[in-house]
Formats: sequence, structure tokens, C-alpha cells
Amino acid sequence: MQFQYDQLLLQMLIVQIPIILYLVISNDRGDKAGENVLWGILCAITMGLSVSFSIILDGIRLDSRMVPWYLAFIYGGNYAGILVTVCFFIVRLLYGGIGMVPSFIGMLISVVFIFWTKNKFHTLIVKKKIYLSVLFVSFSSAMLPIIALLFGKDLTTMTTLLNYSLFVLVNGLLAWFSIYLIESHREKMLLRKEIQRNEKMQVVGELAASVAHEIRNPMTSIKGFLQLLTKADNLSAPQKEYLNISLEELNRANEIISDYLSLGKSQSRKKHSVLDLELEAKKSISSLSSYAMLFNVDVAFEIQGRAVIMGNSAQIQQMFVNLIKNAIEAAAKNVQVSIRQNEKEVHILICDDGEGMSADQLDKLGLPFYSTKEKGTGLGLMVTLQIIKELGGKWRVTSDKKRGTMFHITFSEI
Repeated sequence: MQFQYDQLLLQMLIVQIPIILYLVISNDRGDKAGENVLWGILCAITMGLSVSFSIILDGIRLDSRMVPWYLAFIYGGNYAGILVTVCFFIVRLLYGGIGMVPSFIGMLISVVFIFWTKNKFHTLIVKKKIYLSVLFVSFSSAMLPIIALLFGKDLTTMTTLLNYSLFVLVNGLLAWFSIYLIESHREKMLLRKEIQRNEKMQVVGELAASVAHEIRNPMTSIKGFLQLLTKADNLSAPQKEYLNISLEELNRANEIISDYLSLGKSQSRKKHSVLDLELEAKKSISSLSSYAMLFNVDVAFEIQGRAVIMGNSAQIQQMFVNLIKNAIEAAAKNVQVSIRQNEKEVHILICDDGEGMSADQLDKLGLPFYSTKEKGTGLGLMVTLQIIKELGGKWRVTSDKKRGTMFHITFSEI
């Protein structure tokens, strides 16, 4: 029996056209749950069409069902993947045929392996994501003829083997092209967000350079006179309290101005040297010990191996102080600072056990004037992220409403 090449091309179009259309109309609205539902429905429709226009070879239906099924789990999550799996069982049951039972068995085996693949997938670089996807989809597609063979189907003729090999090859190519398209789109979206973030930071930096010094000068005079007033003997207790509150607010305003000035400066001009992160972290934790006591929070520190990077001591300490201070303010009882060395990279993890943040809050972290604190400006975190970027580091934040927040920073070790 000759292979149905026209049906093969139709299978490729069925899988690729919906993905391309979705990427074109997707505008990254930030509604993660809604996006996952839409993606699951799209993959379910694609899978249904793929099965409906299957290539029938010796009574067995060959199609590209594994590609949208795999993509549903990888990019839509468990619920989207389960939706597509249930739809497959319903559609395949309606068509019946001698290949139905091998199809069900192959799908159940693939479900077991998809959870291991899904957890590993998002930790990989794009090239390895493609390799893993091609391997998984090709293996899952090859299971159908193998299981059919175990059920007594004769697949030993040269023509049959060539046809099944071509079927597996095409599914692998579809997986490669699909992952490449989706990852390229996601990279473009991240790049757009980074450009928007940098533009906002540039505006704030220019504002800082033109305004901050002019504001600080009169504030210094006001602070000096208030300090002189606090030494007067004829002040009542409430008046002294008011003066102390005024001084505290001036100090807070001064810290905000310092953050503005940090944004306006070119940090990259600072001289870099060899830094021991253990020493820098301990200095920062020690300087915040009284602040932690004020919030009744315990700050624990651990390190695995010796972590050494190229950087500027003042910048690194500013980074540690800002992040640990934020963690203390958010924590219920504990803050954990960990440094790990792994494969020429240094990983810094700062975790708190607070109430965590929502996905929308995580997405806005680092934007000018955005803060989860009532009196915060978000400028401290902006400065911190700028320092991490200029030192060649990477960062990501994960948060859970029940477990708290983890700030993960990665630097290249020297």
C-alpha cells in the first residue's frame, strides 16, 4: 500500500496553522489561567482534526495527535493536558477500529512520561527543549506500531517499515518546528517587556539626574534645623515626639532620593574586583540584624562551597541589603539566605515565609513606582535589578500564597 503523502501534508497543516494563528493573535494580556484554557481548547481541536483526517495504513490510524497533546501539557499545564487527553479518548473511541486499543495503551504510557518531561522542560535552554521534545514525540509516535506489532499485526514488510519510519520522522519534525515557533514567540515577548522596562528606567534615571540634587539641598538644611530644635530645653514631650517623627520622615525621603540618584548614575563605570559572596552576604545580614529584630524575624544564612565572582563590593552589598530588607518586611518569622556554587555558576536564593504575591504582582516587580508595600516606591528593587543586570547576572522570582517568596539570582563564577 502506498503512503498517502497528501494526507501527510494535511496533517502538518492541521498542527501548524492553529499554532501560528494563536501566536499572531496572542497579545500577552497577563491572564495566565485564561491563556491556559484557550491553549487547551485549541490543542483539543487540533488533536480532534488530526485524528479525523488520519492516514489509515493497514487498518491503523496514523496522525500527529501526539504533537498538540504534548504542547498542551508543556505550555498549558496539567488541566489543559488532561482536557486534550480526555478529548482524544472520546474521539478515538468514536472511530473505533483495530488500532484503537494500541492507541489507548500508547497514550497511557505517554501520560506517565509526560510529567517527568514537563518538570524538566522549563529548566532547559531552547536547544535542549527542542531536542527533548523531538525525542519524546518521536518515541511516543513509534509506540503505536510497536504496540500494534505486539498485538499480532504484521509490520515486517519493507514498505510498511518505511511508511511507519516516515510517520515517526514527520512527527519529530513537527515537534521541532512547533517548539521553535513557540519559544521564539516567548523570547520576543520577554524582549519586548525588557525594552519597556528599560525605557521606564531611563525616564526615571533622567528625572533623578535633574531633580534629586535640587531636592536634597533644602532637605539637608531642614534636617539640620530640626536636629537643633530637638536639643532645646523648653520643649514638651509631644513636641519632641513630633520633631523625631519629622526627622524620621526626612531620613526616609533621603533614602528615596538616594535610590533616584542610583538610577541616574552609570553603575557600569565602577571598578570590579574579585568578591567573596559569603563575606559580602554576612556583612549585609549583620547590618540588618537590628532591623530584623524590630520585625521579630530570624535571618538564617547557609553556603555550599566557595562562591567568588567579579563585581563591586558596594553594589553587591546594596543588592543584598535591598533584597534581604524586603524579605524581612514580607516575612512572617523566617528569612533564608542561601548561596550555592554549581557548574561555574553561583546561585543566590533569598526566601521568606510571608503571604506571597499574586502572578500580577510578580509581573510588575521592578517597574518604576510599583511596590507591594504601603509606603514603598519600588525604586530600591529597580536599583537592585539594575545592579544584577550590569554585573551580568540573571534573576527570577517565584511566589506562593502559602509558602512565601523566593528571589533567585545567578552569577557566573570566575
